[in-house]
Amino acid sequence: MSNLIVLNEENANTYDRLVVSLEAGLGTLQILIAVCDNSALKKEVISRYEAELEAQGVRVYRLALNLEEPSLLQALIDGKIEFNQQAIATALGAEKLSNLGASNREKLDSFLGYLQWTREALRGYPLPMVLWLPSALLVEIVKRAPDFWSWRGGVFNFGFAKFDFSKVQISYNRDFMLAQSDTSQRSSSVLSVRQLEDSLAEALTTWGEDSANIEPIYAQLGKLYADRVLDGKTDDRERETVLAETYLKRAIDIQKTYKRRSDLIHSLNSLAYMYKFLGYWDKAESLYKESLDELREEPYNKERIAFIWGVLGDIERNRGNWDAAESLYRQSLQLSTELGGLDLIAEGNFDFALLEKQRGNLTLAKQYYNKAKTIYQQLGAIKDLEFIEKEWNLIEQSES
Repeated sequence: MSNLIVLNEENANTYDRLVVSLEAGLGTLQILIAVCDNSALKKEVISRYEAELEAQGVRVYRLALNLEEPSLLQALIDGKIEFNQQAIATALGAEKLSNLGASNREKLDSFLGYLQWTREALRGYPLPMVLWLPSALLVEIVKRAPDFWSWRGGVFNFGFAKFDFSKVQISYNRDFMLAQSDTSQRSSSVLSVRQLEDSLAEALTTWGEDSANIEPIYAQLGKLYADRVLDGKTDDRERETVLAETYLKRAIDIQKTYKRRSDLIHSLNSLAYMYKFLGYWDKAESLYKESLDELREEPYNKERIAFIWGVLGDIERNRGNWDAAESLYRQSLQLSTELGGLDLIAEGNFDFALLEKQRGNLTLAKQYYNKAKTIYQQLGAIKDLEFIEKEWNLIEQSES
């Protein structure tokens, strides 16, 4: 288990329900569906329930779906399940099937077909199994494997991971960290834009536009479009900006309705980051402040609060409101100093270096820059050093 992942209240409640279902299903065939788009959170949940059940004398198995023969039955056969003691199984790999691209769509189709017609074959395996899926595949299963859907066990939706940032060295790239719960989330949707749009259409027909089941698809689509805008991978930035905004706002509305605070913070920061990138200062500020309010309601968030104060300082600095920026930067640096994180302190000093540079206080700016540089050198933070040196050199070149 990782000491970096903290289960928020919603994920903790979902985890408890999953463990109860596993314990209740021991000795019987039962397929439970766990839905998660965050690899770190998925690994943590699996490690926790395996450790908890192993402590009770339950045998745990990890099953891997074979891309060439993507059936649960084959995974069980390959897993060499023993029946001389109570056991559970975890089936992984569905996300790989849906990430093969259109040319390999038949493998995903095979997986869905096996699910639809495999009930009788699985009866020889009297144990509960957790099948892990990305959110977008949930709609595909409802549509393409209705018989399986009718007899499967519960569905357990896990939201974005919540990191305890006090236990990890944080990169200088403040916006990136705020916009991601898991760095592997960025532009890593298991389905293409077209497939996600199709899945959304099916989900709307199946569950209705206000269903909690649709929220992860809205969030995933919005994040995907926002990433395309940020990365310059769109031929129509205006259109995809609107789409990112529309989908993320819809996700935010549903997350508020169902009190999914961790997911809400993620979506607020994703949309705010895009707005900041585009120079929409008022919109970005509003969302970051809303995120700040939500962060104050959860433990272990002081580092992220310090981040957002710094981001709000960036916005004021870009507006030319240098005194307001200084106040926010000072709050951020003071909290970072109290927390004792050298990386955060270095970041705060570089903020002041940029601010004083713009104010024309070159000697003071250089002092702050050198202090940040020294701390990053002590930490061995090569990427952060490269980043601030590049930023500093660009500023000096523009003024020469």
